[in-house]
Amino acid sequence: MRPEPPPAATGSSHGAVPEGDDSRTAPESDGLFVPNGPMPFLLLPGDGLLLISTELKLLHVDRTARQWLGMAPDAPLGNPLEALWPELAEHLLSLVPELAEGPRDRCLEFQSRKVECRHFLTDDGYGVGLLLTEPVHGPTREQMRLLSTLLESVQDSVLVTTAEPLDSPGPVIIYVNDALVKQSGYQRQEMLGRSPRLFQGVETDQSERQRFRAALEAWQPVEVELLNYHRNGSTYWTEIKASPLVDARGWFTHWVSVQRDVTHRRLTEARLQKQAFSDPLTGLPNRRGMTVHLEEALAGSEAEGSHLALIFCDLDRFKEINDRFGHGVGDELLLEVSQRLQRQLRFGDILARIGGDEFVVLVTNINDDSDAYLLAERLRSSLVQPWLHDSRELIVSMSFGVATTLDGSLSAEELLRRADLTMYQVKAAGRDGVALYDRAVDQEVQDNLTTLQHLQHALRVGGLQINYQPLVELRSGRPIGAEALVRLRTAGGEFIPPDTFIPLAEQTGQILSLERWVIREGLETLGRWQRAGFGHRLAINVSPTHLERGTLVEDLFVHRDRTGVDLSGLTLEVTETVLLQLQEHASTALNRLREAGVTIALDDFGTGYSSLAWLSRIPIDEVKIDRTYITQMVEDPRCQVLIRGFVGLFRELGLRVVAEGIETSEQRDLLVAMGCEVGQGWLFGRPVPAGKLPWSTEVPIP
Repeated sequence: MRPEPPPAATGSSHGAVPEGDDSRTAPESDGLFVPNGPMPFLLLPGDGLLLISTELKLLHVDRTARQWLGMAPDAPLGNPLEALWPELAEHLLSLVPELAEGPRDRCLEFQSRKVECRHFLTDDGYGVGLLLTEPVHGPTREQMRLLSTLLESVQDSVLVTTAEPLDSPGPVIIYVNDALVKQSGYQRQEMLGRSPRLFQGVETDQSERQRFRAALEAWQPVEVELLNYHRNGSTYWTEIKASPLVDARGWFTHWVSVQRDVTHRRLTEARLQKQAFSDPLTGLPNRRGMTVHLEEALAGSEAEGSHLALIFCDLDRFKEINDRFGHGVGDELLLEVSQRLQRQLRFGDILARIGGDEFVVLVTNINDDSDAYLLAERLRSSLVQPWLHDSRELIVSMSFGVATTLDGSLSAEELLRRADLTMYQVKAAGRDGVALYDRAVDQEVQDNLTTLQHLQHALRVGGLQINYQPLVELRSGRPIGAEALVRLRTAGGEFIPPDTFIPLAEQTGQILSLERWVIREGLETLGRWQRAGFGHRLAINVSPTHLERGTLVEDLFVHRDRTGVDLSGLTLEVTETVLLQLQEHASTALNRLREAGVTIALDDFGTGYSSLAWLSRIPIDEVKIDRTYITQMVEDPRCQVLIRGFVGLFRELGLRVVAEGIETSEQRDLLVAMGCEVGQGWLFGRPVPAGKLPWSTEVPIP
């Protein structure tokens, strides 16, 4: 709380001008205050202050002036000056033309008391200082000169104001040093009497001004950085440290602020900030910059009850352009694309480049999905026109994914994830298109991620299991082996179907680790069968990745050498797609395996791009007819014709025929009649652990 002033003195000649004394003013004939003189302060502690409007009404009377004038502390303001002090009102009007040159000192009389008055211009009218401080003599004058010299030698700007009023018209500047004159471009006489708001403008941070004001109201020291305005209209940043001064009576009388020009530092920070939040190539916001814009927009839309959208844009086959023409051309294309996209945006929409060929558009104030979808279509259409570069026409396209907040509030990260996910849907569907976020697709992606996490966990600590489905000789029904089928078990004991996790393993590269585990476990089982004297065969599926990476042969040979298993009891099943895509490479690897005794089976025949012409050229020993034919053969005579033709052809080529998915005795009988030799399916047994196979009771399982 601000201390209450002590009671006003009575019966005193305080403030009268002693005759023959050394006055603080200039000679009476001139009366012009000299701000560069030995007493450069417009007012001193102990002087009184009146602020007066251009209509000569009282705006402010400080406590010292109230005491001297005999005004009550709570006397209202806004009254005409003439009612309080007629001589001052008349005299002030006569001085107005001269005040433009600087403050003027005059000796006036109030209720038979003389007082020196200093008249000056303010922001809202006029100021009158009552020079009540005793004249300065001897050493004290030297002390003031020393203080003035010291303040002028300071490199930082120094500004002193009255403590009040904090409201309009504001504190009055009573001192500035040379550094502030140089910094601001104003002359001393232009600043004295004015409010510090003289240096502020439209770009001055209002929140910082409010923080500064709050500190002033609490009479607390404060540090702020404000954008100030030079006299010529240019701006500069200044660091301000302001502290209140208290006089001997305990009154807060002045504010002293030390100001330092920090423009260079702020510009450097702004440049670094721009570099941190902007894309150096296009000048657009980068990922960090877009995140800031997005978070602000989300907060605003939630407060206003509005909705927004995010459009994720990714150039199609951009790497091919970089690889063919170089990164310089790629950068020029990115600039061209950013300009085309920018031209399609509405006022307020924000385009950002968040990655190499990835752009994001923030769309505010949408009514429904169609607003964002139609904008995305316009963005896509803007790229239809070929880009001409060095007489070459380059045709580019983009894939666009749209996510909105229409179905509930979202975080910036979640909205960006949804838009990104949706964009990849477009990529997977063939590129060059627009798609809206689909919750069902998102759930599928989340489920796949969960499955992949289960698989990775199982590969690390266990959770995989091999079940074996018997292979039987169809005519006799005698088991001749089994196919190894891997199963994935979650920590909760639930099994995930292989048609769910195996495609994910192939997409993510986990298939190599998975198949190596299956080969290791499967060959150990085959070795136990062989050591027990059984001639049962083991069939294992092989992925395209394992063949393409060229490690399949070595993996099998390593396990053969480690366990001593005879590879002549092993059948590797490969799909016809693998043989078509990797003909030369696959043939070399498979021939090496055949030389080691491994049987090669063509799996799922009839589901791919079957070509009978190459069957005689590929290194295979048997063919497995896909279950889709077997399930239809009883009801569909045409299917029987196809199967009969397949079996006859394969036998002519010396290939053994295996039928998959046999579930009924009728299917088995038809296949036997057609000459099919081997089959598997639920008719003969479902996949079971090795210990539950018909011949396993005689096999010592460790």
